[in-house]
Amino acid sequence: MDNITILDTSIATDNLGDEIIMDAVNDAVSRLLPDAYVYRIASHEYMSWVSRRIIEKSRMCIVGGTNLLSSSMGIFSLWKLTPWDLSKLSRVVLMGVGWRDYMGNPDMYTRLILRRMMASPYMHSVRDSYTLAKLNFAGGKAINTACPTMWSLTEEHCAKIPRTKGESAATTVTYYNPDPVHDRILLTTLKEHYQRVYFWPQQSEDDAYFRSLGIDGIQSIRPSLKAYDQVLMNEGCDFIGTRLHGGIRALQKGRRCLIIGIDNRAAEISKDSDLPVLLRGKSADLVNWIYGEAPTRVQLPLAAIAEWKAQFIGTESGARSRWAVPKGLNRNLVSEATNG
Repeated sequence: MDNITILDTSIATDNLGDEIIMDAVNDAVSRLLPDAYVYRIASHEYMSWVSRRIIEKSRMCIVGGTNLLSSSMGIFSLWKLTPWDLSKLSRVVLMGVGWRDYMGNPDMYTRLILRRMMASPYMHSVRDSYTLAKLNFAGGKAINTACPTMWSLTEEHCAKIPRTKGESAATTVTYYNPDPVHDRILLTTLKEHYQRVYFWPQQSEDDAYFRSLGIDGIQSIRPSLKAYDQVLMNEGCDFIGTRLHGGIRALQKGRRCLIIGIDNRAAEISKDSDLPVLLRGKSADLVNWIYGEAPTRVQLPLAAIAEWKAQFIGTESGARSRWAVPKGLNRNLVSEATNG
């Protein structure tokens, strides 16, 4: 039995979007490495000696999504690393990781971290072309697979998503990137055109910001992923809001979705995949979308996803692949990886 470590972004975080990411990461890992013993450590706090020992006992450390990378990893990074952690980075394999924001080129310390990671025998996966360009600047090898949360949004899945307006709408706002004028327009537009509107606080501070906007008549969803899922599954609702993974969750549950883009993440992913994104402030286009009948067509990089998965699948003879794949992998996954 092989040990692997997952760098879990849903630990020590206040963002329920990380639970959505890890839900997808855990599903993919369980399919690709069904016989592995999985350890979990936190990405959002500095590693203890226990976490370092766990990585040392593991064949690899899979870094599960979210915008963990930045151009200044020593200052502006959700991934908490110290110089003492550099020796562990050669075991790391990135899985659908993104860049924190629009930034300049990586600084010297960040390049050192990235080059150490690129010494890993594994092919890294990022979630958009912007992040890929940043890693390429540091001399790394990576491919753009989109976010793992999107891997289930196949052509067949998207064909089942309604094309016409639902009776109700679920929405989100983002406290750390506020725009009270346009956020009020968003909420009042939803109230005007839907029978019921539900607000989901993806982060704790979102609730206080939402209340400060002073829009009555919107029902709050309990602050849990389970409660949000129940609304998506039981209500004939559309999603229109500023949270990227709140929107992707709606698509996963077969709901019509329009993400209001407020930063690099949704915008860059949409450029690559046609994820339905509308930049904040375009209220006229918002109403047109509500009453339009555009199909949901997410363009997944199927070849890249298959390539990233395939590195974990050994040969039929049982020999190690060039990526030092763990033993005992499920050979039935060859077809899945090939087909994305």
